[in-house]
Amino acid sequence: MSQSPEPLLADLLSRDTQRVWASACAVIRLDDKAALDELTSHLPDIERRTEHLDLGGALFPNAEHLAQALRVLRAHRDGQCRCQPYPGYLFYNPEKEAEAGRVKILSHTPPDWHMTYSCQCSVCGTNYAVEQGEYHYTWWQWRRA
Repeated sequence: MSQSPEPLLADLLSRDTQRVWASACAVIRLDDKAALDELTSHLPDIERRTEHLDLGGALFPNAEHLAQALRVLRAHRDGQCRCQPYPGYLFYNPEKEAEAGRVKILSHTPPDWHMTYSCQCSVCGTNYAVEQGEYHYTWWQWRRA
Protein backbone atom coordinates (compact mmCIF):
# COMPACT_ATOMS: atom_id res chain seq x y z
CA MET A 1 0.00 0.00 0.00
CA SER A 2 1.43 3.34 -1.07
CA GLN A 3 1.91 6.22 1.33
CA SER A 4 0.93 9.63 0.01
CA PRO A 5 4.06 11.77 -0.31
CA GLU A 6 2.12 15.05 -0.54
CA PRO A 7 2.17 15.87 3.20
CA LEU A 8 5.90 15.14 3.40
CA LEU A 9 6.58 17.24 0.32
CA ALA A 10 4.48 20.13 1.64
CA ASP A 11 6.37 20.00 4.94
CA LEU A 12 9.78 19.83 3.28
CA LEU A 13 8.97 22.85 1.10
CA SER A 14 7.31 24.85 3.92
CA ARG A 15 10.49 26.42 5.40
CA ASP A 16 8.82 25.83 8.80
CA THR A 17 11.73 24.39 10.79
CA GLN A 18 9.62 21.97 12.87
CA ARG A 19 7.80 20.63 9.82
CA VAL A 20 11.00 20.28 7.79
CA TRP A 21 12.78 18.48 10.65
CA ALA A 22 9.88 16.07 11.29
CA SER A 23 9.47 15.31 7.58
CA ALA A 24 13.19 14.78 7.10
CA CYS A 25 13.11 12.18 9.88
CA ALA A 26 10.15 10.49 8.17
CA VAL A 27 11.93 10.42 4.80
CA ILE A 28 14.95 8.72 6.40
CA ARG A 29 12.70 5.78 7.40
CA LEU A 30 10.50 5.80 4.29
CA ASP A 31 10.40 2.44 2.47
CA ASP A 32 7.61 3.22 -0.01
CA LYS A 33 9.12 3.21 -3.52
CA ALA A 34 6.27 5.21 -5.11
CA ALA A 35 6.50 7.88 -2.39
CA LEU A 36 10.29 8.03 -2.77
CA ASP A 37 9.90 8.32 -6.55
CA GLU A 38 7.53 11.26 -6.13
CA LEU A 39 9.71 13.02 -3.55
CA THR A 40 12.80 12.45 -5.68
CA SER A 41 11.11 14.13 -8.63
CA HIS A 42 10.96 17.29 -6.45
CA LEU A 43 14.50 16.98 -5.11
CA PRO A 44 15.83 20.21 -6.71
CA ASP A 45 12.92 22.16 -5.15
CA ILE A 46 13.46 20.50 -1.77
CA GLU A 47 17.19 21.28 -1.88
CA ARG A 48 16.54 24.90 -2.85
CA ARG A 49 13.81 25.49 -0.23
CA THR A 50 15.80 23.92 2.62
CA GLU A 51 19.18 25.46 1.79
CA HIS A 52 20.57 27.54 4.69
CA LEU A 53 17.56 26.68 6.88
CA ASP A 54 18.56 26.77 10.58
CA LEU A 55 16.95 23.70 12.14
CA GLY A 56 18.58 24.15 15.55
CA GLY A 57 19.45 21.23 17.81
CA ALA A 58 20.99 21.18 21.26
CA LEU A 59 23.15 18.04 21.41
CA PHE A 60 23.05 17.13 17.73
CA PRO A 61 22.37 19.52 14.83
CA ASN A 62 18.92 18.86 13.39
CA ALA A 63 20.31 19.86 10.01
CA GLU A 64 22.03 16.45 9.98
CA HIS A 65 18.61 14.78 9.79
CA LEU A 66 17.76 16.92 6.76
CA ALA A 67 21.14 16.17 5.19
CA GLN A 68 20.51 12.45 5.66
CA ALA A 69 17.01 12.70 4.17
CA LEU A 70 18.55 14.39 1.12
CA ARG A 71 21.18 11.62 0.89
CA VAL A 72 18.38 9.01 1.03
CA LEU A 73 16.52 10.77 -1.79
CA ARG A 74 19.68 11.16 -3.90
CA ALA A 75 20.56 7.48 -3.41
CA HIS A 76 17.05 6.50 -4.49
CA ARG A 77 17.25 8.82 -7.50
CA ASP A 78 20.58 7.29 -8.47
CA GLY A 79 19.30 3.71 -8.19
CA GLN A 80 21.47 2.88 -5.19
CA CYS A 81 20.47 0.41 -2.53
CA ARG A 82 18.65 1.69 0.55
CA CYS A 83 21.70 0.83 2.67
CA GLN A 84 24.13 3.11 0.81
CA PRO A 85 23.40 6.21 2.96
CA TYR A 86 23.91 4.34 6.29
CA PRO A 87 27.53 5.47 6.83
CA GLY A 88 27.76 9.01 8.13
CA TYR A 89 24.42 9.07 9.98
CA LEU A 90 24.41 8.08 13.64
CA PHE A 91 20.78 7.03 14.10
CA TYR A 92 20.36 3.77 12.19
CA ASN A 93 19.87 1.30 15.04
CA PRO A 94 20.88 -2.14 13.72
CA GLU A 95 18.21 -3.85 15.84
CA LYS A 96 15.44 -1.68 14.35
CA GLU A 97 16.85 -2.04 10.84
CA ALA A 98 16.81 -5.83 11.32
CA GLU A 99 13.22 -5.74 12.68
CA ALA A 100 12.21 -3.81 9.53
CA GLY A 101 13.87 -6.47 7.38
CA ARG A 102 16.42 -4.08 5.89
CA VAL A 103 19.49 -5.85 7.34
CA LYS A 104 20.48 -9.15 8.93
CA ILE A 105 22.55 -9.03 12.08
CA LEU A 106 25.24 -11.66 11.53
CA SER A 107 26.88 -11.27 14.94
CA HIS A 108 27.36 -8.81 17.78
CA THR A 109 29.40 -8.43 20.92
CA PRO A 110 27.68 -8.98 24.27
CA PRO A 111 24.98 -6.36 24.93
CA ASP A 112 26.40 -3.23 26.51
CA TRP A 113 26.41 0.53 25.89
CA HIS A 114 29.48 0.09 23.70
CA MET A 115 29.23 -2.86 21.34
CA THR A 116 29.79 -3.83 17.75
CA TYR A 117 27.59 -5.52 15.18
CA SER A 118 28.31 -7.29 11.94
CA CYS A 119 25.37 -6.65 9.59
CA GLN A 120 24.45 -7.50 6.03
CA CYS A 121 22.02 -5.61 3.81
CA SER A 122 18.99 -7.79 3.03
CA VAL A 123 18.78 -6.38 -0.50
CA CYS A 124 22.28 -6.02 -1.94
CA GLY A 125 24.32 -8.10 0.51
CA THR A 126 26.72 -5.30 1.49
CA ASN A 127 28.40 -6.08 4.83
CA TYR A 128 28.75 -3.46 7.52
CA ALA A 129 30.69 -3.18 10.76
CA VAL A 130 28.60 -1.12 13.14
CA GLU A 131 29.97 0.46 16.30
CA GLN A 132 27.46 1.40 18.99
CA GLY A 133 28.40 4.11 21.42
CA GLU A 134 26.74 6.29 24.00
CA TYR A 135 27.27 9.79 25.29
CA HIS A 136 24.11 11.87 25.79
CA TYR A 137 22.28 9.48 23.47
CA THR A 138 23.00 6.11 21.89
CA TRP A 139 24.52 6.28 18.41
CA TRP A 140 25.63 3.80 15.73
CA GLN A 141 28.50 4.35 13.28
CA TRP A 142 28.13 2.22 10.14
CA ARG A 143 31.18 1.36 8.02
CA ARG A 144 31.36 -0.89 5.00
CA ALA A 145 33.19 -4.04 6.04
